[in-house]
Amino acid sequence: MNEKTRREAARALLAQPFQLQFVCGSLRTLEGQVATLESESARQVSDLSRLDAQITQLYVQAGWSRLDPSELAATGTVGHSKPSSQGTRPVRQRSTQLQRKVALPDVGEDWNAYVRNTERYFSDHEIEVTGDPLGQLVPPELAVEVRRRFDSQFSPAPWDRWDYSVVALAVLVGALTDYLLVATPGGSFKGKLQPGSPLTEWMKEQSKKLAPMRGRDGVERNAFQKWIAELTTAAEDWAKVPFDVVNPKVGLTPNVHRLASPGHDPLLGLVVGLGDVVSGTCTFIDKSGAWQVIDHPNHAGTRNPIGALVKVVVHGFSDVFTAKGLPPPFLAPFQLMGAKSGFTLREGGDPVSVRDVVRYMYANGYDLRHFMTTTISPAIAEVILWAYHGVRACAVGPAPEEPRIAERLKREQMLALTHGLLASTNILKTALYGWNPMAINLAQFGALATRMLSLVKLASEKDRQVQQALHDGWEALLGEAQEKALHAQDGAAPAGRPGRLP
Repeated sequence: MNEKTRREAARALLAQPFQLQFVCGSLRTLEGQVATLESESARQVSDLSRLDAQITQLYVQAGWSRLDPSELAATGTVGHSKPSSQGTRPVRQRSTQLQRKVALPDVGEDWNAYVRNTERYFSDHEIEVTGDPLGQLVPPELAVEVRRRFDSQFSPAPWDRWDYSVVALAVLVGALTDYLLVATPGGSFKGKLQPGSPLTEWMKEQSKKLAPMRGRDGVERNAFQKWIAELTTAAEDWAKVPFDVVNPKVGLTPNVHRLASPGHDPLLGLVVGLGDVVSGTCTFIDKSGAWQVIDHPNHAGTRNPIGALVKVVVHGFSDVFTAKGLPPPFLAPFQLMGAKSGFTLREGGDPVSVRDVVRYMYANGYDLRHFMTTTISPAIAEVILWAYHGVRACAVGPAPEEPRIAERLKREQMLALTHGLLASTNILKTALYGWNPMAINLAQFGALATRMLSLVKLASEKDRQVQQALHDGWEALLGEAQEKALHAQDGAAPAGRPGRLP
């Protein structure tokens, strides 16, 4: 049974309680009338018995002998008079109340006709069906039980004080980590020095020892660092790609050309960069925010997509340890947005566009290394929450079962709330840093978006389970109805002929 048929069947089913209520009301009226008739009959029997006793006493006092009723009947002296119409009027008035038929929707020729007739039945009898269908179909106590079972199976599990405490702990630790450890990539903003992340600074210092070597650079390296530097040098010499172009006239300056060309994106590059290498083109976003694709004269393209993908990856490996590094994932598409961001990049300046903000961020050190630093804040919060859920699951038993949808919904709600609060604290941190866009935690907002999508996906899964439960319930009801109909026809079938469903 599909969703449309289930909705129509549920609406048609709403007509049944009103018909049953009508039948119950008629039966109660009949019971009241029968009780009245029984009471009146008993009174009349009592009066007749008393009158008969008085007649017998009069016969005795007069010295007469009372004839037997059978003898009177034989002589024809006893007759019965027909009741008058005035005397039978109350009885006829009561009987008319019992002649009313229960109005039923016309079945019609097919299901669609029956559905239309049911809607007409609602209109003709002024039946209100816009309220709670469950309350109209079943008694109140059963409706409460059905809702309780539904909530226990499909609604998110209730939170307790430990859940709220762990969320608060995760937000506190994550916020402190974001403010103290992640901070900003460093440098200055509007003439003021900004506190830099010690972890980002350490990674950039180590990158100097791993970047491609150019002659005697005076950098001291151990054996492992020297080996990595030799690999990046060889990768830079071998992996020449058409999207690695510097052209300041169109916005491909040395500082931002890797951000402007999506082929350098750690994730988008696997698609855009692959297409550029295969076709021998350079795809980039120019300084006006327009998507551009130009041919590279020194690259003719290739028909080997596997080799092209390897070249894209190797080229990214040669760039990741350089001074500018690679841009954070999915930062490049924000250059397409020309809307005002609300940020000002110089004292007393006007708000600049989103495109200018992301270019400023990358040009001043917000690269893949700092992005990796920003992941620490949401990662710590996730570790705290998952450890908490693991401990609670182990407390249930040594081999806990697969969590129900209610528990999974609760878990996702806790994660989404945690990341939402951490995103709010990051906005507060950005304000404390003088609205420096370098203080934005891109990883935190990415984690929030991921958790929101996961919550939507889980809600959709819950809806599918609810629909499946409704389908199974309808199938069970139909099967039970057919079985009862079959048994009823078997009992009513003539001897020697089996009953059969039409």
